Amino acid sequence: MNDALVPPYTNMPVTPSEFVGYPETLAALRPPFSISSLANAACPGETSGSFLNTAWPDNGCNSQHVVYPPPGSTLPPIYLPPFKPAVGLHVSYAESQMAYALSQLGRGNHVNLVSLMIGANDVLLVLPELETCAPQPTCAQTVLGGVLEAYGNNLAQILGGIRAVYSGTLVLVTYYAPSPALNSIAQALNSTMTTVAASFPGITIADGYKTFQLASAPFGGDPCAAGLLIKLPPNPYNSSACDIHPSPIGRDLLAATVDFALLSKL
Repeated sequence: MNDALVPPYTNMPVTPSEFVGYPETLAALRPPFSISSLANAACPGETSGSFLNTAWPDNGCNSQHVVYPPPGSTLPPIYLPPFKPAVGLHVSYAESQMAYALSQLGRGNHVNLVSLMIGANDVLLVLPELETCAPQPTCAQTVLGGVLEAYGNNLAQILGGIRAVYSGTLVLVTYYAPSPALNSIAQALNSTMTTVAASFPGITIADGYKTFQLASAPFGGDPCAAGLLIKLPPNPYNSSACDIHPSPIGRDLLAATVDFALLSKL
């Protein structure tokens, strides 16, 4: 997802092909695969809950996404339509991403690799609530704890469902922190992810968090300053220099992280 391609930064129409993620780079890196055989089912704003059921809350995939102005601003919120029906995805499916995945992973479909990066939007939905908790650590722990418990249960259902029909290579990619202030939240999310994954056979972990930390170290640990995140033009709706999503450099770094994790298993 590239927030610079949608309001409030532009009102120009967009197409799914303008949103390029690490799977496209990974397909180009690995000779057995190709872009033509890639099925990128990612949906911007997908939560672990909406992955399982499109009626569950998400951050813009099947429901509208709200862009709020900075605190104290008199600007109104911007309501973006659900991404999946309004813009479309790289692959077309009306059902949940889980239902689509299971239909593709059934016997005879010859899938060689599945990668999954899910969970960040679970936290983003409650990020405003977490910010109001400061400086009350008990409040933040309560809010985040509830989210991570639900996320862990959802992820267990996702991995269990996939493993019921697919025994091939399955990679989970851990999340980077888009700013040093969010390191502890990213670590908590990743800890839940890896703990759940350990209960299932043969799951490879690609450490996106560590890779971004190493690449950001010369820049004070800031992935925006390191060029790993999408730069945002000046806008009254956002005082940040960068979006939370990876730039082409960050995207390619995630793809290389997955590729390295797979090579390490050989």
